[in-house]
Amino acid sequence: MKRSDILQPALIFPVATMLCWGTYGPILGQATALLGGSTALALALIGLGYGLAGVLAGAVLLKSGLVPDSGAWTRDGFRKGFNAGLLGAGGNLALIVALNLYHRPEVVMPLLFGGVQLGNTVFTCLHLKSPPKRGFAIGVVLLMVGVVATLWYRPAEHHAEEQMNWWFLPAVALVWVFWGKYGIQVHSAIEGFKKSGMRAMISLSAAYVAVAMVAVGFVALGLDPEATFTRDGFDRGLIAGLITTIGAWGIVFGNRYVRGGPSIVMPLVFAGAPVVNSFFVMQMSGASWDSVDPRFWIGIAVIIAGGYLVLSNKPEPRKAA
Repeated sequence: MKRSDILQPALIFPVATMLCWGTYGPILGQATALLGGSTALALALIGLGYGLAGVLAGAVLLKSGLVPDSGAWTRDGFRKGFNAGLLGAGGNLALIVALNLYHRPEVVMPLLFGGVQLGNTVFTCLHLKSPPKRGFAIGVVLLMVGVVATLWYRPAEHHAEEQMNWWFLPAVALVWVFWGKYGIQVHSAIEGFKKSGMRAMISLSAAYVAVAMVAVGFVALGLDPEATFTRDGFDRGLIAGLITTIGAWGIVFGNRYVRGGPSIVMPLVFAGAPVVNSFFVMQMSGASWDSVDPRFWIGIAVIIAGGYLVLSNKPEPRKAA
């Protein structure tokens, strides 16, 4: 990474995403608990956030011309964008399940961020039909070491450590798959809209709204007996939905305006978000910093380093002759 890449003002967009996505998991976990552990209500509120900050805000920005955006509406672009939104919503569903099974976002989220980078690189290799660069294998090894260290030396809660429900790991692995594929699908949608990132964002947000409507139907039909509507749960769920949507906008604008595009934006976001998450959870829970085993922080640092190597060693698209 060049010095000019580090000092460019447009990095405010991926930094904003890093802050949003770093705080998203803990707030979502709180909201789900306040809603009786209801996956459907949590998904509905995430969809409401995307409807407000994704569809409506995007339409206003596009119509007003406040943000320059080329391209045009196409059926192919909308289909690809909608599918990207379904992948994103699927990842959120798996994340909610993981947090319900193990209420420890300071453990769940670093594992999630590290694995998503691995999934993104694997799907990029398959999409481009090209192997990763040499640093990829080292990154994978570091990710595995970091995951084991983070789980083994996880901090105890300030009141008591709950027994780990290991079934949260398959749920986290599903997030790796959904969100690992998500980035490739968003890029395809942008191409389908003739280089329009805003149209891609609006179309993928529409998928979240559709999923939210299905989720509301589940609750209305009594298919989610755990659903408990509370004002605090609604407020926190909507905040979580708005936060993750703003983070998605940061990716869209970052890929457009940051020199180096995704090769700079994605490693920065996924390296910083686990750090933000860990500090935010510790502050929110009131846990003593002295009670955390230093090897837990080392594990997170190893995950960050491994994820950076994995994501920065993706194959590059072949240039046209």
